[in-house]
Amino acid sequence: MVQTMGEWNEKELEEIMKQIENSTEGLKVPESLEPENIKKKLRENHKRRRLLMKKAIGIAAAAFVVIVGWSGIYGRMTDSDGGVKEINQMTDGNEMKGIDVPVPKKKEVGSYRLAKSYDEIYDICDAAARRQSEKQKAEYISGITEGAIGGAVINDMAEVKREESADMLAPEGAADEEKSEAGDYSTTNTQVEGVDESDFVKNDGNYLYLQSEDTVSVVDIRQNKMKNVAQVKPEMNTGDTISDIYVDNDRLFIILQKRENDLKKTKAKMEVDAEESCVDDVYYIESGKMTMELLTYDISDRNSAKLLGKVEQDGTYYDSRKAGDYIYLFSEKWLNVGSENAKDGVVPLINGEKVNSDCIYIHDNFNREMIISSVNVNEPEQTVDEMVLMDSYAQIYVSTSAIYLYQQNYEWNEYNSFSDGGSGNSYTDIAKFSYHDGKMNGVGAGTVRGTIEDVFAISEADGVLRVLTTEWKPGASENQLYLLDKNLKELGSLKNIAVGEEIYAARYIGNIAYFITYHNTDPLFAVDISDPKKPKMLGQVEITGYSDYLHPFGDDLLLGIGYETDPDTSERLGVKLVMFDISNPTKLKVKDSVTMKGELCNAVLDYKCALVNKDKNLIGFDVTNWGNDYHMDYKLYSWNGKKFVKTLSQKLDYEGSQVRGLYAGNRFYIVSPENGGYQILSYDMKKDFKKIDKLVTE
Repeated sequence: MVQTMGEWNEKELEEIMKQIENSTEGLKVPESLEPENIKKKLRENHKRRRLLMKKAIGIAAAAFVVIVGWSGIYGRMTDSDGGVKEINQMTDGNEMKGIDVPVPKKKEVGSYRLAKSYDEIYDICDAAARRQSEKQKAEYISGITEGAIGGAVINDMAEVKREESADMLAPEGAADEEKSEAGDYSTTNTQVEGVDESDFVKNDGNYLYLQSEDTVSVVDIRQNKMKNVAQVKPEMNTGDTISDIYVDNDRLFIILQKRENDLKKTKAKMEVDAEESCVDDVYYIESGKMTMELLTYDISDRNSAKLLGKVEQDGTYYDSRKAGDYIYLFSEKWLNVGSENAKDGVVPLINGEKVNSDCIYIHDNFNREMIISSVNVNEPEQTVDEMVLMDSYAQIYVSTSAIYLYQQNYEWNEYNSFSDGGSGNSYTDIAKFSYHDGKMNGVGAGTVRGTIEDVFAISEADGVLRVLTTEWKPGASENQLYLLDKNLKELGSLKNIAVGEEIYAARYIGNIAYFITYHNTDPLFAVDISDPKKPKMLGQVEITGYSDYLHPFGDDLLLGIGYETDPDTSERLGVKLVMFDISNPTKLKVKDSVTMKGELCNAVLDYKCALVNKDKNLIGFDVTNWGNDYHMDYKLYSWNGKKFVKTLSQKLDYEGSQVRGLYAGNRFYIVSPENGGYQILSYDMKKDFKKIDKLVTE
């Protein structure tokens, strides 16, 4: 009878450990397979047999093959996406069906290379600290020191220039609706269909879940009269806050940002007065270690949530994605590599343990860590896989099968800026990492000219990555479209598009790339990308103003949300909707446009603020009016086939991006913050949006 590790007793474990330790004398093995690490994994398995059985078997199998030296072939195999294939047999005839064996991370992915050991990471950080110290001394001596840099930035190869934030990423499509007891209902407007995203409000057609700083409120919307039914309050300390939530059937997932405040004593030279020398002065500085947690709750009884488990990792919450039963967590940690203790805390912790060095990638230029972990929602106390990327500042785009990290890179020829008369080249470096069932691995990397200016400008379909960029040059800008294969090698490109303008919005629909550029007018371009080796311009149409957000509206229409502008001065004149006819991409047309009073529309900044659904004929967004009549309105339009029709305009006592329009069945809801909680207004869509009820969360 074959005995599983979950059935081994303590005596047998000790004997196995002795055999492993004796067998490894003089043999170099990866850190993850060192006896102490194997021992820890085995003991964890013994304590949590059912929970860790699958993972522990894989670790033990790999350990015995490497350490004891079985004569069989060690069948580490990967599929085309870098995932894990099952080992079906060893050459000695032993069957090992159904065992997942860890696949080593790819050693190099473009400018990222896998760390060889913790010592290498420490040495690199120490060397960076020395270079930073020498640089600061040189600047001080030359008299050009402009102030402290915060001990955070190291960039040995190039001076990285960033002028924009990276709040959102390149949306490709949206999961607009699902079915429930209440009928169809709206879900979060996502980047990619099939890949869910967190938000502060979630809707399952029967309940709304609304997240504040310390509470998730559950609101019953099954009847016309809404009702507060429960509040979920995680255990939190001062300074902790809830960042986002997910809901999946009877599971609630809360992403919690934690901060550990600490006062540290330090000394500094302080000048007493102009005639006296400096003296030592003791003062305190506040430091806060940032960690994030994923808390999983059973909400099968909506009145009483039960905590099932949690996962914790270092860093500040950056973003997350949910694909199937797996949640991928992204946090970032800025490295104090300019300090004397540069290596302190450089290796992040996940669930209280250091990430193995063979899961840490080092970029040529780094000042922070992107920490990525995956969690199976059915095993909410452990991670499936972990990965750390030490880089300077990469943004992420997540398709249905890969995680893309892209960052800008500049090369200056003479001066520090174009305004000084200098010239240079801008690039976007892209690295691809596959993911499948929680497992992640490197695939490839590539570089394109220009920078990604819009969150929709990068997208993957059928193994091809499509990237639209704007390249800034003295006197004029240029735009280009690149198509890259699964290894990020260039298949084809289209360059020198709309010289003197920049890309404001993009959307890939089938085999057509649509994008907006702007200078004084708003041209919509259509490019045929059916043959990625030979992209071809099909047509364009111009309209005043510009669209910052594009969303498909059925098969033949494309909605644009943006601003009307003065064609001579480019001054904003109001928020604008435009409907493009794309039935014939070679003859693009404008079907209708409408401009409304307002200075800001959050839907152009955050796509989650937009509600667009062709089947329900809903186009929802918020508009902020400044000046004497300062207020925010939630606007709802429909399309009658020829023009826009305003169906609802609700004034709100709030200004900001935390406003959402939702629907469930025949009811429409507007959610906005109020008194630390949320105000929910409901309307009957079958009765011309007659107001039904108002509720404020507790």
